Amino acid sequence: MAHPPPTRLWYLPNHRDALQAHMHLLHKLGIAKTEANYHAYYQTLIKNGTANGATSNAYLTSSNVSLETKCIIMKYRTGTLI
Repeated sequence: MAHPPPTRLWYLPNHRDALQAHMHLLHKLGIAKTEANYHAYYQTLIKNGTANGATSNAYLTSSNVSLETKCIIMKYRTGTLI
């Protein structure tokens, strides 16, 4: 009686971490701390309707908001504000 060959296991790389590292090196993206309180709080505001996603992102295209201020806001939202 022939037995089927044993199942071969192989390592699957963590594509999420690899993509995150790649994006950070090239574009300085992918370092959001999604477990941070800032991020969780902002996501709660979006989910419960307190914050409107379209309105709360309007500052990104506004010429009245400086680039420095835009960067600070994004750092706050992603939990990378030091």
